[in-house]
Amino acid sequence: MPAAGKSGGGGRPWGPIQTDSPHARQLAEFLRKRVDESGKTLARLATEVPFSKSQISVYLGGKIPPQHFVTGIVNATVPAPLRERRHSEASRLLYDALHPPKPATDTAGRPSGSDVVDLVQVQARQIEALDSLNRSLEQREELRQAAENSAKLVMVLLRMIHTLQDRVAGLTKERDQLARAGGTGALAAVQRKLTRAESQTEKAREELERAEEKQRQAEELAARLQNRIEELTDDLDRLRGDEPSPHDHLPGLVTVVLPHVRGPVSEDPEGDDIDATLVRASAINDTVGRITTELTEGGPGAGLNILDNPLTSTNAQDKLLTRQALTARAIEAERIGEAGDAAAARDLYTVLIADRTRALGPDHPHTLTNRHNHAYWTMEAGDVTTARDLCGMVIADRTRVLGPDHPDTLTTRNNHANWTGDAGDVTTARDLCGMVIADRTRVLGPDHPQTLEARGDHTGWTGEAGDAAAARDLCSQLIADRTRILGPDHPDTLSTRNNHASWTGRAGDAARARDLYAVLIADRTRVLGPDHPDILLARSNHAVWTGEAGDAATARDLSTVLIADRTRILGPDHPDTLTTRSNHAHWTKRAGDRARARTLSAALAADRTRILGTNDPKSSAS
Repeated sequence: MPAAGKSGGGGRPWGPIQTDSPHARQLAEFLRKRVDESGKTLARLATEVPFSKSQISVYLGGKIPPQHFVTGIVNATVPAPLRERRHSEASRLLYDALHPPKPATDTAGRPSGSDVVDLVQVQARQIEALDSLNRSLEQREELRQAAENSAKLVMVLLRMIHTLQDRVAGLTKERDQLARAGGTGALAAVQRKLTRAESQTEKAREELERAEEKQRQAEELAARLQNRIEELTDDLDRLRGDEPSPHDHLPGLVTVVLPHVRGPVSEDPEGDDIDATLVRASAINDTVGRITTELTEGGPGAGLNILDNPLTSTNAQDKLLTRQALTARAIEAERIGEAGDAAAARDLYTVLIADRTRALGPDHPHTLTNRHNHAYWTMEAGDVTTARDLCGMVIADRTRVLGPDHPDTLTTRNNHANWTGDAGDVTTARDLCGMVIADRTRVLGPDHPQTLEARGDHTGWTGEAGDAAAARDLCSQLIADRTRILGPDHPDTLSTRNNHASWTGRAGDAARARDLYAVLIADRTRVLGPDHPDILLARSNHAVWTGEAGDAATARDLSTVLIADRTRILGPDHPDTLTTRSNHAHWTKRAGDRARARTLSAALAADRTRILGTNDPKSSAS
């Protein structure tokens, strides 16, 4: 199935990291890698995080950034299924950069076993404390924004009450004048407006009281959270043996503005506007109430009771099942998997899930996330069928616990669809992707990146299910939408164009596919640079469809140049280099030079035998 290409910041190379701190360097390298994986340019990131392009460049160049910069970059560059662990890694790196560990003097030689155990315990407590600190910072900002929304709502309601009082006075005067004049029809209409205005005034006063109370609650809880943040920061400093450091402060969140929905035209449009405003006021009060209730009554995020035990506790209870140890083990499993040992990561998650379930329960978000990641590493380890089945069970539980429209549920469904196709059932994969598209469009909107992602997956599985023409047409529509939303040079737009050209050829129009690839190569070279892997792939496809369009000699010549470039960039033994050599031999034969083709095939077979071994089927291919 065609996959989206990646771009390192739009193809421009990174400059050197300007810092003498190894921890700041590690943080900058980590964030740069996330940007490279996302394919987003700095200009694109500047529209998604509250920093300018120049500020982003400075922080990615080695200057230690604030917490909200790190959080914003991770949110903007990391897919939702991986975001939780990336936040943990980034927070640990940021803390190390801000609080470099003091070098330990080891006068006794190698540390004893008990010293190593103590060090692991301290590190696990640091990870858990840092996780708690991040959650506290996020909750504090939610509360600050809630208090700000309530304060703004108070002012709006005060103005509304004043306006309503004037409206009531005016309608009362108009009613009395009509009563004296004897106008019964007009009098009834004015009386209805007056009754409504009086009811709205009472409703506005009730919402004003609620807003003032919610503002007080949010401000009080924010102050309590601030104290908690300071305690956690001090505890982290003590664990690291560092001096106290200034606390990072996140900016306020964007104020939520509820949509204004007009009702049908009526005899009292002014009253309709007031009713709509009161509905929005009530919704804002409900939102603020939900946030404060969750934090005070143990809702999502565990409220103000963030840690199971104080960091300074000496209680040595069941170390394997403490939240600190579980978090450390999850991070370790991810590191091992990303280092290349997917099977080991899968096995670590198998044990971790059992312990998470005992410690937190089967429906805890961390347990569900670990199960999702376990399915992912199972797939990476090569067992796609089991990964698909594990994913199906996570879907059922996330739907029950989080609801069918929760982003995590939708993400798991999208993965399940793709792994169903990878396991061989491409028709079901196509149909599952179609349902994910419908639900993501309804929940997230048609232009959301995850909706577009699901449409890209659906296009691929439609083609793999045998309908190349439909896949071509779906790609054409997706190109238009990604160009409009992301821009013509975005990696996802370029990747969709690559897929569109491929499905065009597979639908029977080789000449059109050849021409589409020629234009794509020019654009990808301009955006990504001539040596980017996506350029080499597009050039390979261009050669293939040139040959399929009837020009075998040109396909041969294009393959000759591509062999030289892939050998230079990837090496002579890289699978893509060998594939290009195979294509070159094929088009040489199709161009009429059979003797030369036999020589090329023999040389290729010898190299494949040397690289892959005599038992590999490709080593004997002609």
